[in-house]
Amino acid sequence: MRKILASVFVVVSVVAAIAYAEVTSIKQDMMAVEKFAKQIKATVGDASQNAQNAANAAQIVALMQANLQKVPDIIRQWPQDQQPAVWQNYQEHINYAVAISAQLQTALQNNDNATAAALIQQLFDAKEASHKIYNN
Repeated sequence: MRKILASVFVVVSVVAAIAYAEVTSIKQDMMAVEKFAKQIKATVGDASQNAQNAANAAQIVALMQANLQKVPDIIRQWPQDQQPAVWQNYQEHINYAVAISAQLQTALQNNDNATAAALIQQLFDAKEASHKIYNN
């Protein structure tokens, strides 16, 4: 019964996150992603927080996916001939974050906090690498 409730909570959270992401800017969405990621990082060692952290990871996935097709202003500032390659690289960074976040969600649902701790760190490392490129 707990898993069913947790699954329902995750689904509702994802739907809400997708609806939210459709009307927000990339910056707002990334600030929300960071908020969820920081909450996970702060409590990843506490197994009693796994259901909430899994829901937060699901929201990160949804927000990142919603931003996959949004073009950041910084890409438009690159020379025209470089924009397709920069856009592709941006999408690869977003897809990588989606993959890590989905793995994080699964680890938390499986109560694998050690793996979850490593994955949340990977997500923060990916953020830093992306920001070096896209947030001058």
